[in-house]
Amino acid sequence: MTGNNKVEPRSAWEVKRKIRLPAALANPADLENVERTLRDIDGVLQVSADHAKRTILVRYLVTQTDYQSLERALETAGLPLTDSRWARFKSGWYQSLDLTGRENAGARPSACCNKPPTRS
Repeated sequence: MTGNNKVEPRSAWEVKRKIRLPAALANPADLENVERTLRDIDGVLQVSADHAKRTILVRYLVTQTDYQSLERALETAGLPLTDSRWARFKSGWYQSLDLTGRENAGARPSACCNKPPTRS
């Protein structure tokens, strides 16, 4: 799926994240290794690499995995990530959004304003 950047979420619990790779991963074989590593994670639905921009777009379910799991899998496979201040900020932000999404996915629906909650 290399080069196809049309990765769009299809449900409330699917998210799309962009991972920028360092210049050290300029080889197309490295990008294929990154794609394969990410596809092996439970909850990852789609992976799309852009060799020219050195980015990977990943669509996954926040109910099954999170951004830090993606990062850990890449690091375990020996694939370095960009280590800039912005990349670290974005990683924390994505992780926070994923945890919030997972918590919201498991929450009970709230009562409607004209319908009192039922006792369980």
